[in-house]
Amino acid sequence: MNVQDEGVRTTISILLLVFLVLVAAYMWSLDLVAGQRVFGILLSAELVAFSMLIYVSAEPSYNKVNKVWLSIGYFILALLLSASITVA
Repeated sequence: MNVQDEGVRTTISILLLVFLVLVAAYMWSLDLVAGQRVFGILLSAELVAFSMLIYVSAEPSYNKVNKVWLSIGYFILALLLSASITVA
């Protein structure tokens, strides 16, 4: 295992964890009656980020992580966040 690859893996994991905590804190403060659509979109963003975190953590080496899948996940997260901002 390369030390630089493990640093990248750690950085990705930390960023995804921070994203999960921030979105969860925002979802906690939402009015569920008025913001059901926003809640649903953010919940799906949480699930995508969590699956990305599991994918990065489950691979034995960062070299085996497919960068295309990570890019698709980041694109979906950006799309969901922009949709939640538009709906709100």
